[in-house]
Amino acid sequence: MSLMNDFDNMLDYVKGKNRSPKFKDLCIEKFNKLYNMSEKLFDKIYEKDCDEKDILIIRKMITMKIQKDNGVIDKLNADKQIGETLCDVYVKPMLAEKDKDKDKNKNKDKK
Repeated sequence: MSLMNDFDNMLDYVKGKNRSPKFKDLCIEKFNKLYNMSEKLFDKIYEKDCDEKDILIIRKMITMKIQKDNGVIDKLNADKQIGETLCDVYVKPMLAEKDKDKDKNKNKDKK
């Protein structure tokens, strides 16, 4: 089973379920590749149901890990691509919202 399949399967497996130490041990056993790849990433998937942003970022991280392991990309470029994804998901929407607020305040001042 590939890392991406493990991720998809784990998302489905834990969705809406109560988390407990026994359940976590079962998930570690069932999705061992993902756990061994990155315990922190595994914990993020396990701890709460992931939203669309989380899923997008985790998919990017897994993709970059696979490409790095296969020699397609080096660590620096993988980190850059993950950073760009984080920027697209979190920073750019915040800046766009801030610009909207500025425009609203400018229009208020003109009246």
